[in-house]
Amino acid sequence: MRYIYSILIFLLMLCACNKDASEIGSLLNGIEAYIEEHPEEALKVLESVNREEMTTRKLKAKHSLLYSMALDKNYIDVTTDSIIAPAVRYYENHGTAKDKLLTYYYNGVISLNAGDTERAMENYVEAERYVGECGDKKAIAILYKAKMAIYSDLYEHDKAILQGKLAAQYFLDDCDTLRYINTINDITAQYDLLDDSLSVVTNLEAIRGHWDIMTDAQKSNYYAISLSNALKHPVYLEIASLLQDYQDHISDPRYIKWMVVANAYLTINDYKGASYALEQYDRYDGRVQLPYFWIKASIQEHNGLYTDAIEIYKQYISYMDSDKLSVIEGDTKFIEERYKSELKVLKQSLYIIVITFTLLIIILILIILSQRMKKVKAEKRIQKIEFDKERKVIVGAKEQVEAKYVLLKEEKEETERMFASLKAEIAQLKKIRKDKSIDKDIIASVEQRLNVLNMFILAELSDSFEKIAYAELGKLMEDREGFLESTRKTFMVSHPKFMSYLQKKNLTEWEIGCCCLYCIGFNGAELSEYLNRKAIYNVNSIIRQKLDIPKGGTQIDVFLKQKMQEFHSW
Repeated sequence: MRYIYSILIFLLMLCACNKDASEIGSLLNGIEAYIEEHPEEALKVLESVNREEMTTRKLKAKHSLLYSMALDKNYIDVTTDSIIAPAVRYYENHGTAKDKLLTYYYNGVISLNAGDTERAMENYVEAERYVGECGDKKAIAILYKAKMAIYSDLYEHDKAILQGKLAAQYFLDDCDTLRYINTINDITAQYDLLDDSLSVVTNLEAIRGHWDIMTDAQKSNYYAISLSNALKHPVYLEIASLLQDYQDHISDPRYIKWMVVANAYLTINDYKGASYALEQYDRYDGRVQLPYFWIKASIQEHNGLYTDAIEIYKQYISYMDSDKLSVIEGDTKFIEERYKSELKVLKQSLYIIVITFTLLIIILILIILSQRMKKVKAEKRIQKIEFDKERKVIVGAKEQVEAKYVLLKEEKEETERMFASLKAEIAQLKKIRKDKSIDKDIIASVEQRLNVLNMFILAELSDSFEKIAYAELGKLMEDREGFLESTRKTFMVSHPKFMSYLQKKNLTEWEIGCCCLYCIGFNGAELSEYLNRKAIYNVNSIIRQKLDIPKGGTQIDVFLKQKMQEFHSW
């Protein structure tokens, strides 16, 4: 079967040399289907594709992503982002959630290959944004497994366990039992580093339940963790028995964790066994690890080679200090927390801007509505007077009365539309009011305006509420300085550069507030009437001098709106 499959792949490689865009797209989709099980064949086909025939950004991005995946699955470590760059650029704004997740994940793998752990974690955190929409459980599980590995290297064992549990659950949901067992093994190792023996034993029992399908490597991990846990409460016979079982059941010495075995022999004072285990470690692994120096120094000391032992102890201390320093200096462990914090601050700022501008719009609608209601009531009184007069005059005046009635009907319909709009705004404010994360002062402001708006709604239903509604409106309108100050604070959030410009011109807070009212639509006359200050023109003159607006030049409201737009475009 394998031979037949290889022939099929070879034929696909031949056909890949001359294809149009649609055929190349189908070919890439086919590769995506089998890349997990047959990465070597996938890599061969991807390398045989004529890149000049990939005429669209979508095809180039797909090929870029699959090629990066194939290289990684064939254990070819890439340290530059030149291959995956087309995928990163395209899937930033296009593609499915799975495409985005995989792109950021493999970009993180490349950063990790280059030794940039912080950049790798940034990519993994970005990839995690698409977990909720991605239907590929295996891809999600691999992402969490990668985050677990980084936290483990940073000695953040609790966080590593959390990421490992997420990975294990997704592997289990994907029916990938072998990877599930590997992940549980890794989680158990983290519990062992935390000296949580109860959790270690519980997880080892769960792993033992899959013994019949476990590989030698997985069984080796099981024995290694069991030994490490036993060393925390050493019992000679138990450790000796585990060592014997370990080497009896794992026939291939390449899979045995010789460093753990050496440490176990050292614990039961079997220096010959410890020395043999270190020799096997040098033969089959050879990576520099901190326990290696301690075990080797202890063996040399036991053999009376004190000078050699001291030199190795020095190496142990130097390696331990440099390892800890690299973790302390790194910023990787804080990336995920910083990302969540920035997202929270941004959300809060947007809430403040939206709520404040909504309040400003409600107040303006309320002012217009109150004037319209006065006009409608006056028109009704005029209608009644005119109607009484017209009943006493000739029938020819009937058309004039009807025309007046049509006008009043239109005014009434317009008022009803404004009330409908106002009710919608009230509903929106009630929804915002339920959000517990909003500042209490803003919620209080919302409550005040809701009370006024509700009174006007009642006034429309019954004239008995009319006086109360106008009284409440009067209270709200009396606080002109408060409205001026709230407008200034709103601009501090939404237009910080513009406000900074005004402050640098030495304007007072009250003068800055006037500038903000100009920007939301007031002119000089309206500002004077609303703030009840006849000397507003003197204030305007001071503002014009501070802002260097020449006499007879641009109007102050036009100048301020242009300046606000100029700073907003930066």
